[in-house]
Amino acid sequence: MKRPPQHIGEEDDLINTIAWCTGGAQSYMQYAIDAGIDAYLTGEINEPSVHNARETGTHFYAAGHHATERYGAKALGEHLAQEFGLPVEFVDIDHPV
Repeated sequence: MKRPPQHIGEEDDLINTIAWCTGGAQSYMQYAIDAGIDAYLTGEINEPSVHNARETGTHFYAAGHHATERYGAKALGEHLAQEFGLPVEFVDIDHPV
């Protein structure tokens, strides 16, 4: 299922730097802001993130917890299968968050 990410910020702003942390990492946004980034992308959104983005002029993208983590989990399984000969099956079950 394809869902557009949520975006807080001005559409016409130029974005030169972006920080990305998958899953439910909205609480790490302040670290990215302190590092001087223009945009922060993670899986989940919460009310403090919305206000933090608006107050600092930082773009905030929430692309979904499942959507931002599934490829990492799949890659880890593939690596473990190759490295250690483990039987691995990745089952991608869509999730709305």
